[in-house]
Amino acid sequence: MVTISYSPGYFAARKKFLKNNSKLLGKTIKAISLFVKNPKHPSLNLEKLKGTKIWTIRIDKGNRVFFYWIDESRALFIDIGKHDKYRRY
Repeated sequence: MVTISYSPGYFAARKKFLKNNSKLLGKTIKAISLFVKNPKHPSLNLEKLKGTKIWTIRIDKGNRVFFYWIDESRALFIDIGKHDKYRRY
């Protein structure tokens, strides 16, 4: 089981990302719940961004949660949004 911490920037990004979109909210909750229970679940498409310490979780085809591993059982969520946000990192 994974424990999640959140950066202040994550909350701002999440608010903007989920604004008025209940379908996306449901997908996000499902992906994060699955991550907490089993971070290696195939549907999460867990992926490390090349040349960084940042990892991503797939919410759906075009959206991701960006995070760092603090240790083996703790993750720090730093951003959420479109897949293309990886270019910032």
